[in-house]
Amino acid sequence: MQTECREHTVYVGGEVTVNTVTAPLYRNYCRQLAALGNEVRVDFSGVVKADSACLSLLAVALRCGEKNGAAVSFHRLPAAVTLLAELYEVDDWIRT
Repeated sequence: MQTECREHTVYVGGEVTVNTVTAPLYRNYCRQLAALGNEVRVDFSGVVKADSACLSLLAVALRCGEKNGAAVSFHRLPAAVTLLAELYEVDDWIRT
């Protein structure tokens, strides 16, 4: 997994799986979210493979937004993540 913060958006790319989301990468993602201020935008257009670990990235973004009173939006979610969100009945988390 790779993340980059630019243009008031955190861009997520690569493989986002339980095997690739390491503790240091997760902490870096959290720091990037916190730096966004009152609008948290996360773009998943660079993701090539995703599993339920990607849902945890959605959850932490929502938690960060709630903590900071920020609006949260997700963009270009992989189809697999959308399907998992529906399966786990958390698809109401997704706002595009």
